[in-house]
Amino acid sequence: MVRADEQVLFSIGEVAAIVGLSRHTIRAWERRYQLLPARTASGQRRYTPDDVALLMHVKQAVSRHRVSLRVAFGTARGDLTVPAMQESPGLWRSAVDLLPEMMIILDVDGFVGAANHTAATVLGAPSGELGGRLLADVLERSSPRRDVRSLLRRACVRRTCFDLDLVDVAGLRRWAFDCRPFSCDGQPHLAVIARPAVSSPTVAR
Repeated sequence: MVRADEQVLFSIGEVAAIVGLSRHTIRAWERRYQLLPARTASGQRRYTPDDVALLMHVKQAVSRHRVSLRVAFGTARGDLTVPAMQESPGLWRSAVDLLPEMMIILDVDGFVGAANHTAATVLGAPSGELGGRLLADVLERSSPRRDVRSLLRRACVRRTCFDLDLVDVAGLRRWAFDCRPFSCDGQPHLAVIARPAVSSPTVAR
């Protein structure tokens, strides 16, 4: 990742890691749909956050909604509207609250924008009160020996996985965290998904 005139620019390798596409696929989409990333003096591609957001939108539209690449690029650029792609936030929220995994959405500064019921229970916060708090502060209180802040900052650029020992109603358990950057409405976010580590025994309090 580099900065050009105060704008963050990503290499094709970084974009491939963030979006979850191969470099070959990104180059093929560029040729077919006239994507024009910036180039360095030596000809290397450099992508803006908007470029990354567009590619993420296209990938999600194709994989989740089964639309064609042409339609996905059209919706990403605002040329087409596909009503079937509009989803009910309440429906998704109800489903996410049923999951046994912790699901937490962070903004680019690390503040919790949304969290499911499991996250609130494990982290000892009443439902709805995790919102607006720094997740690093919450986690470092439970695992003071880990530099969670640095781990989450790194995760904003590329997918990052790590383990933390947390105390919940079941006792001391090791949780495996999977952090994935994504974009929504052109804004970068971080999805934090955590589940009990299979290899870690539960230690009762």
